[in-house]
Amino acid sequence: MKGLVSVLAGVIIGVLIAYFTLDYSGMTIQYMGDGSGGALQTINELDVDLLLDSALIIIGISAFIYIIWSMIEQGRRNREI
Repeated sequence: MKGLVSVLAGVIIGVLIAYFTLDYSGMTIQYMGDGSGGALQTINELDVDLLLDSALIIIGISAFIYIIWSMIEQGRRNREI
């Protein structure tokens, strides 16, 4: 239960942090025709660095929540004894 809640909270908080702090500046490539002036094909580049950084933030936040939760539980167990 603790692991599932940590992962879910990490995903929610991590996505919010990644969205507001990481700057997405994806590149768009347009291949032009042979003089007709119109774009024949448009390709949007997938930013792998953004995805990797976002995943690392989510994993880090999830691990942080799990560790803090474990420390709080350990402290409560020590007070009961």
